[in-house]
Amino acid sequence: MFYITSTYTMTASLRSVIANLQTDLARSQKEMTTGVHADLGATLGVRASRSFSLAGTQEAIEALRNTNKLVNARLDASQSALDSLLADARNMRATLLAAQNDGGQKEAIIAQARQGLATLIAKLNNGDGEGFLFGGIASDQPPVANYFASPPASNKLALDAAFASAFGFGQSDPAVSGITQAQLDGFLSSGFQNLFSDAGWRATWSRASDQPLQSQIALSRVIDSSITANEPALQKLAAAYAMIGDLGAEHMNGQAYKALLRSATTTVDAAIGLLTKVQARVGVMQGDVRNASETMSVQSNTILLQLQDIEGVDQTEAAARVSGLMTQIEAAYTLTSRISQLSLTKYL
Repeated sequence: MFYITSTYTMTASLRSVIANLQTDLARSQKEMTTGVHADLGATLGVRASRSFSLAGTQEAIEALRNTNKLVNARLDASQSALDSLLADARNMRATLLAAQNDGGQKEAIIAQARQGLATLIAKLNNGDGEGFLFGGIASDQPPVANYFASPPASNKLALDAAFASAFGFGQSDPAVSGITQAQLDGFLSSGFQNLFSDAGWRATWSRASDQPLQSQIALSRVIDSSITANEPALQKLAAAYAMIGDLGAEHMNGQAYKALLRSATTTVDAAIGLLTKVQARVGVMQGDVRNASETMSVQSNTILLQLQDIEGVDQTEAAARVSGLMTQIEAAYTLTSRISQLSLTKYL
């Protein structure tokens, strides 16, 4: 018995071998490059589900860590704005205290108050490219009306109307000099104060939401992650500035003006105390975000070690396998070439 094997049969067989070798080579090259099994399902079997679960958790952690960077940047910007507002408030307080005895330079004090109010509004209307920092969940619009806008905004109109209702003339009228201390104290504790109550503030000053932004900072933790323009500290600060800057102080008589200075000093003192508490809250938020990110960093590293243990391959061994497969493929190509050149006519 004998067998006849054609050159076609032999080359076809070798081509099949080469195809298999190339598949093995591609798999080994991938493993050499990535350090991970090329086909996790086939290699790990039932352990693949554990691998996929860990990988999903790892992706979620990395997404949260990236989100936390944005949250931290927003809180840093808010804290910086509060730092600036607190510094301005303390400067205003120092000016007011210095003016208690002799009244100081009215024009300079009024200008400082108006500049303080303009800065307050500008800081509260700051944005970070994603929304307005102090808008709460209503972060798509500037939270505070611009008191110095033209035509006049709702907050300016409301204050003008309250003053005219109380005294029968406007703040720039020379008749302001006739306002008594008692009349002024009555206005400051009623009509003026109502403008900066929660209801008055929301009606004419603020479009911010009471609900702050919330952020998920860890796999199982969500926190408030912003401060809104409706904070009582900010209302009082605006009241102190408006009190000095736009109640006709330049025309007031000595007694009324001193009463105005005293009331403004008390108001700005209260604002400073509340602002420090707001800053402390923001500091707690920053600490929470930082601690969550640090904890997730440890979790991420632990998961990566577990994944390496499950999915990892020896890259040196993979490289040696790649070298061996390439040698086999070269040999197979050479043999195929030689077989394809065989012909009986050469021997007849």
